[in-house]
This record gives sequence, C-alpha cells and structure tokens, in this order.
Amino acid sequence: MKTSLFRRLSLGVKLSVITSASVAVLFLILTLALTHNAARQLQALTQENMDNQVSGISDMASMFGSTLSDEVANYTALFQSFLPKRFSLDASQPIAIGSEQTPTMRAGLKTLNLDQVLVDEFQQRTGAISTIFVRMGDDFMRISTSLRKQDGERAIGTRLDHASPAWQQMQKGETWQGVSMLFGKRYITQYQPVKDSSGSVIGILFVGVDISKQYAEIRRKVLNKKLGASGHFVVLDNAGGKNHGSFVFHPTEEGKLPRWSDTLQQRLLNTASGTVEAVGEEGDTQMLTWRHLPEWNWVILGEVNKASLLAPIKQIRDLFLLIGTALVLAFALGFVMVTRRWLSKPLQQVIELARHYSAGNLQATLNTQRHDEVGQLINAINGIGDGLQHIVSQVREAAREISSGTDAIAVSSENISEQISRQASSVEETSASMEQLSATVAQNAENVAQALTLVDETSAAVQSGGATVSRSVVTMSDIKNASQSIADITHVIESIAFQTNILALNAAVEAARAGEHGKGFAVVAAEVRALAQRSAQAAKEIGGLIENSLSKVVQGHALSEQTRQVMEEIVGRIGQVKALMSDINIASREQSAGIGQVNIAMTQIGQATHQNTGLVSTSEETAQDLSRKGHHLTQLVSVFTLKDE
Repeated sequence: MKTSLFRRLSLGVKLSVITSASVAVLFLILTLALTHNAARQLQALTQENMDNQVSGISDMASMFGSTLSDEVANYTALFQSFLPKRFSLDASQPIAIGSEQTPTMRAGLKTLNLDQVLVDEFQQRTGAISTIFVRMGDDFMRISTSLRKQDGERAIGTRLDHASPAWQQMQKGETWQGVSMLFGKRYITQYQPVKDSSGSVIGILFVGVDISKQYAEIRRKVLNKKLGASGHFVVLDNAGGKNHGSFVFHPTEEGKLPRWSDTLQQRLLNTASGTVEAVGEEGDTQMLTWRHLPEWNWVILGEVNKASLLAPIKQIRDLFLLIGTALVLAFALGFVMVTRRWLSKPLQQVIELARHYSAGNLQATLNTQRHDEVGQLINAINGIGDGLQHIVSQVREAAREISSGTDAIAVSSENISEQISRQASSVEETSASMEQLSATVAQNAENVAQALTLVDETSAAVQSGGATVSRSVVTMSDIKNASQSIADITHVIESIAFQTNILALNAAVEAARAGEHGKGFAVVAAEVRALAQRSAQAAKEIGGLIENSLSKVVQGHALSEQTRQVMEEIVGRIGQVKALMSDINIASREQSAGIGQVNIAMTQIGQATHQNTGLVSTSEETAQDLSRKGHHLTQLVSVFTLKDE
C-alpha cells in the first residue's frame, strides 16, 4: 500500500523525499558518529581522570602509611629496648591469667606475665599501646597489654585471631605491619615475633598507634572526591579475615560486601589494577577503575555510572537530531517548491504534448528556451512529433501501395489457383495411365519369369537326356567290345573244332589200322568228328551273327555319338535361350521399377499440385486478408492530423 502511494506521487515530491531522506540519513550518521566519538573521548578522559584520582588516593595513602609504618617501627624498637635481650619460656611454672594457665615468659630474669607497669609506662611516654603475647601451641595470648576494650577493661587474656594476617606471619616467624581494627579502634600496628635462644617463636611484641583521626581524615578525603554527577570512590578490604572484600570506605555500606557478581569481586581482589565495565545492581552499566594498596591491604576503587556520564552527550545528540530534523523538513519544503517549478510543471506540459500525440494530433508542439535536460526532453518530444508526422505520411503512402498490391496479388492468386487445378487433373490422368502401364509391364515380367522357369525345366530335361545318351554311347561301346570278344572266342572254338576234327580223323585212321579192336574207338572218333564239324559249323554261324551284330552295334554307336552331339548343341542353345530370358526378365523388372518410380513421382507431383492448390488458396486468402488490413491501416493512419492538413 505504501509502495503504491509512493508511486502515485509526482516526480518532484519523490525527488524531495529521496533527497531529504538521504540528507537526513547522512546527518544522522554524522551526528551519531560525532556523538559516538565524543562519547568515546569522554569515556577515555573520564577513565584517565579516574586512574589519576585513584593513583592520587593510593599515593596519599601510601605516603601516610609509610609515615605511620616508620613511626610504629620506631615505637616497636623503643618498646623492645625496654626489655632485656634474652627471652625464655618456662612451662613448668604456669601463671593463671583469668581462667587460663599460661607458661611463664621471661626477659632475662624478669617475668613478663601480668606485668602492666612496663606497658603503661610505654604508653605514658609515647602514647602508643603495647602488648606482650605468649605462645600456647598455635595460639598467642595477651599476658601484658595496655590495650583496652570498649568498656575500658584491659584486653588481657585474649587471643590473637587466627584470621588475622599477623597470626599467619607469626607462624612463619616474620614481622608484620598493617592497619588493624582492635576493639572498635583502628591502629597502625607492628607484630614482632619473640624467639628464644633456639630460634623458636615463643611470643610476640606488639605496638600499635591509634590512627582514628588520621583514618577519618583519609576517609573524608576519599569520599569527598567526586567524578561528575555520579562518580565516586570507595575502598575495599583486601586483608584476610572475615571482612575480606567488604567496604572499608563507603558512604553507607561500610563493613558490607558489594552486591557485585562473584567473578567481578574476585577480579577486583586478585588483579593489582585494571579497568572494567560492569552491570550494577539496578541494571545500569558502571565504569570501574581500581588499584591495590598492599601496605594497607586496600583496593582503591573509582566508580561512575556510564549513562549519567554520557547524559550530556546524549542531550547534545538529541538537540542536534531535533535541529537536523527541522532543517531537513525546511530543505524538503524548499526542494519541493523548486522541483515543482523547474521539473514537475515542464514535465506536465511534456505529458500533455505526449497525450496529443497519442490522440493523433501531430500538429501540437511545445516551445522552450531552456537548454538543460528538461529543455532537451521538450526538444526531443517535438522531434518525436516531427518524426511521427514523417513516418505517418510514409505509412499512409505505403498503406495505399500495399492495398493496391494485395488486390493484384489476390486476382493473380485466383488465376494461379485455376491453372493449378487444371494441372492437377492432367497429373491425375497421367498417373492413372502410368498405373495401367505399370500393371502391363508387371504382367509381362511375370510371364517372362514363368517362361524362364519352363526354360530351366527344359534345360534340366535336355541335360538329363544328354546324360542318358552319353551313357548309351558308353554302353554301345561296351557291347561292341563284348561282341569283339565273342568273335575272338568263336575263332578259338573254330580252331578247337578244326583240331578236334583232325584228331578224330587221326583216331579213325588209327582205329582202322587196329582192325577189330579199334571199331569202338572208330565209332567214338566218328562221333567226335561229327561233333567237331557241327561245332565248327555252329561257330561259323555264330561268327556270322556276331559280325552282323557288330556291324549293327557300330552303326548304333555312331548314331548314339551323333545323338550325344545333337543333345549337347540343344543344351547349349537352351542355355542361350535361358540367358536371353534372364536378361528379358531383368529388363522387365527394371522397367517395372522405373515405371513404379515414375508413378510415385507422378503421385508426389499430384500431391504437390494439391498442396500448391491449398497454398495458393491460402495465399489468396492471405492476399485478401492483407488487402483488408491494408485498407484498415489506411483508415487507422487517417486518424493522425498532420501539420500540412
């Protein structure tokens, strides 16, 4: 919603808003940077001031403590000079002090238990209190003292507190100096261990100087130091004991523990010096600077509230922001007025001129003497009007030419459509004739294929007959050879019959010679001779038959050989016929395939002719549509009003 509202604003207002916002952001950044830098510098100066004041307090307390330490050391030496040098402890002769039995402590031959004269005389001379402790195990008991309790009674018979740092030093046999709170009063004290001839600690010599007034003066000076509206200084107790970490100097919380976190408390007590920011008990940020004072077992602490410290900086920042807001508003108002006069109003005139152009009024124009971007924009809009007028004039002329041209295209398309229709009819008739021719050629090819099959079968039969004739020729040759063999055998038989006849004749002659004994043999010889003659006659007849058969077999063999040669010629001629028929078959198939391709081409030509007919029809419709659009374009362009009209 806000974005839509911003978009509806004028350009001058938008520029004013953007520019004012940019100036405001820059002023805000500058103000925040300056105040942040001022705050950092103020914090640094405050931190430095706190460090200086804490150092000053530390130096003052150190100087005061050094003076008091020298004083109590001198008093201790003086008190020690009142006593003999040799100390001893006799546990065999205890002396009762109150309800306690204490060992007898002597300095030389002088018994120190319950000897109040020495300590009182020392107090009268110096104003300092003194005490003599005797050791009882780990405890040290007061057996002679000028220290008095709050009720005025001597503090004799009381023990040294184990929590006191002096007790720890006495266990080590070392001297301890420091500030101690004894029965409501503060003293600068020194505890001096007393040793016997063997070096064992048997007691303590104590001297204390009342520093209540000086302490009060230090307290007043520390608490009177201020840092701004909220900065002040306090002192923490860093000595061991039950008061460790509690306030030594504080306007209202002395003797109480600070309500800080344990981590911060330990850091303050264990780090010699430092600076830190911590969250106070009310949730506000505190700047803390501290320094340890070992002579007094103090932690001197400066504390200031960060928010209170930076409050003037924040007030100045708020004042700057208020003044900056007023200046930004004044700048925005002036910027709106200037941009409305120099930018928004001329742009409105340009918008009005553009609306005239959009309505078709190209006669409108806008005069200007400006040479800045707005003037250049006005001149550009006027140039657009002139360019539109020139373009509209050209479009009008082109629309007229398009209209006349499309009309001519439409008429030509009609004529082309009629011619293509006639061409399509002729192509269809040619395609039909080609189909008939293709069928006839296909039939011829089929017949040739069948004839080729018959020729193959005849060739096979003739080849089979030729093979049979060849086998007959071979058989006739075998018969001829067999007849010749029979003729040879007949000649042999004739020869045998002739020889048999001669033998029979010889046998008959011999039988005749034998007379009566040879008659039987003569009969046999006569029969053999008759048989030999008949065999010879039969062999001659067989020879004649064989010669006749042999002559006929020779004639048959010659005829068979002629038949075989004729059959071979027939097989050769049938092979030639088969080759011719194969060529005719191949030619017929190629002719059929060619006619089929021609037929396919005629079909494609027919399809292309029909497609051309459809395209020409589409072109005719397109030409008519273009003609209508050309006339419509002429009507549309006629909306513009030119300067020369």
